[in-house]
Amino acid sequence: MTIAGVVLAGGQSSRYGKPKMFEMFNGQFLYQYSLQALKKNALKPLIISTNASLSPQFEEKDVRLNIEEMSHQGPLFALNNLLSKTPDVDWFFLLASDMPFITDSFVRKMLSFVDDTYDAIVPKQSDKIQPLAALYHRRALLKTEKLLQQNKRSMKSLLDQLTVYYVPVSDDEQALININAITDWPELPNTVYNKGDYHD
Repeated sequence: MTIAGVVLAGGQSSRYGKPKMFEMFNGQFLYQYSLQALKKNALKPLIISTNASLSPQFEEKDVRLNIEEMSHQGPLFALNNLLSKTPDVDWFFLLASDMPFITDSFVRKMLSFVDDTYDAIVPKQSDKIQPLAALYHRRALLKTEKLLQQNKRSMKSLLDQLTVYYVPVSDDEQALININAITDWPELPNTVYNKGDYHD
């Protein structure tokens, strides 16, 4: 069984105002936290899913770049692109690129629930699901294609059509904190945020 580790880093960052995956947090680019959590669990291949305009700024070795054919189409489109272009992988562990507290132990916990009777393994906090810190089996390809043909882009629409195991996660789990806007930073615990360190 092959499990790829994927960082979703092709978003528009419209609420943030600039590509948030390249913001510095405690000395690292924001996307590198997700990448390292996947790498420490020996997931292969490691993939950064991004767009053509952002791709030159990623310089990691031993990481595939999956270039989305159309930019800013959302995570469902990105997942479909991954599933269709990577036939040698059984499972895809997706992590958003804006999760500064994601840990290798959280990834390890999620991996422990992998079972081929499911199409997806998704963390859930109370009534809130976290589809961008989750695993998807390649069987989801036909569903993603059909939804896109119907112009449906919601990850929840996909999960409604899959056999999903929801992993219960406590509401105070920091690993799933994500950054949507610059104003999110002051609310984070123990933050050393180097505002303005992004370089074009």
